[in-house]
Amino acid sequence: MACNEEAESETWITFFWVVENYRYFNDSFDCLFSPNFRVSSILWTIALHPRWDMDKNVIRFKVHRTFDSDSLDSVAKYDFAILAEDGLVLQISEIDTMYPEDKCHDDSPKEMPITKRAAELSRDTLRLRCRVRRTDGKEMKPATFFARTVLSMKKRNFLWDIKRFSLLIPGCKCTYTVMSPVENKELTLKIEVNKDDKIRIFIESCEEKIFYLKFQSFITDVNGSKVDCGKGEFTSDHKSAVCTLPFTKKCLMQNQHLYLKKDVLSLYCECSWYDKSPLKKIERIDFGISSHCIGDDVCATSYSPPTKLSQFDKMLDLKEDMQCLYDEGVFSDVKIHANTQTFHAHKAILSARSPVFRAMLTNDMKEKVQASVDVLDLEDDTVRRMLLYVYTNALEDLQWESALKLFIAADKYQIISLKSKCRSFLECNLCPKNLCEGLVLSDMHGDSVLKESAQNYILSHEKDVFGSDEWKLFTKNNCALAAETMLLIWQKKN
Repeated sequence: MACNEEAESETWITFFWVVENYRYFNDSFDCLFSPNFRVSSILWTIALHPRWDMDKNVIRFKVHRTFDSDSLDSVAKYDFAILAEDGLVLQISEIDTMYPEDKCHDDSPKEMPITKRAAELSRDTLRLRCRVRRTDGKEMKPATFFARTVLSMKKRNFLWDIKRFSLLIPGCKCTYTVMSPVENKELTLKIEVNKDDKIRIFIESCEEKIFYLKFQSFITDVNGSKVDCGKGEFTSDHKSAVCTLPFTKKCLMQNQHLYLKKDVLSLYCECSWYDKSPLKKIERIDFGISSHCIGDDVCATSYSPPTKLSQFDKMLDLKEDMQCLYDEGVFSDVKIHANTQTFHAHKAILSARSPVFRAMLTNDMKEKVQASVDVLDLEDDTVRRMLLYVYTNALEDLQWESALKLFIAADKYQIISLKSKCRSFLECNLCPKNLCEGLVLSDMHGDSVLKESAQNYILSHEKDVFGSDEWKLFTKNNCALAAETMLLIWQKKN
């Protein structure tokens, strides 16, 4: 369910907090605090605690509140969620009850386990939502707050030409220096071939210790195309890191007509790292309130109704109107026949959202003549969910099975955004028990993104996956796909 849908609740105070470059938040920080937001006489703050184990996929957080004297008897409930880029709830904590500090005091942060896909966080951005409501019967005006925190980092992209690559032998290194815009040395990269013929790149900081570093490289072939050499993420309290390329020197030499133009290995590198600069904060409140100074409290009491509708309000109105149009079937001109239920829809809206429906309803096909479409291969609930999305862009109470069926429907009717959202949900919720189902789905529908995510999950959870009953049954029924997957995993590991 999209975040802007849930913010409509009459009883909740909703606070959205976006943390950019979240990957760089680690044990080099003490704690990361959100901007404050005030509800009545209570001041609220979210604290993110560093992940001591960077390989452990958890969000460590605590919700703080400061009471005035007249609010000591209050009790509040809240929930805490991680959102996708489109506002879809990826994971949510159980609703907790918060007591005044003199009744209950617990300084330990809470941990929310997150799936591998959710942990990757779209473009290194963490999107959080905290909703609060009172439980003491006192009135609380609804409000929605937005805040953004940007962790400062450095990013450098560059092309590195290693000339006379064939002469690079064990004991020899080729060096590249990354310079800042003001011509200061920032990083030194050295490439070598070791005794096992593996190509390694040593990355060393010229300034301070590397607390978190992302490095990705591509070989630029003779046609100018980029060949992915993989990426690495390094957490260290040292000044250096080592990255091993997936190609051996022998492999490149045997294919030099593809990769080595005039005996030059061209590497395109992308490097980014935390530079220990102060955090940058940008915060705002919706409904047209004037911007606050950095560090100021965002206060609900300062709200006054705007004279013009905000973009947020307009989108809510449009969504409600489209929902009404769908529910009431006013001026509907086409029928969608599922297994046991018939849905009334509008040709113009179906055609705008799906090129498949457009072709059916505009060309000389039976659907156009009869003003009806049969979708007997889809369950009634799947058709209902698909039409609801077509009209309102909303996904309600998505679960693994419903996402699986919606993915198939979206692929059939080429509703690209719906397919993408279902894919993201499936990627975020992969586990050993459903992994095989997701892999078969991706293969049947030619979805390389979902397939790669499933295979990467296997690579990270080999023991759990290969030891499961689901995998044993999968290998019997899908021999070719199982063999292809295991070969790819072997290639990645070696």
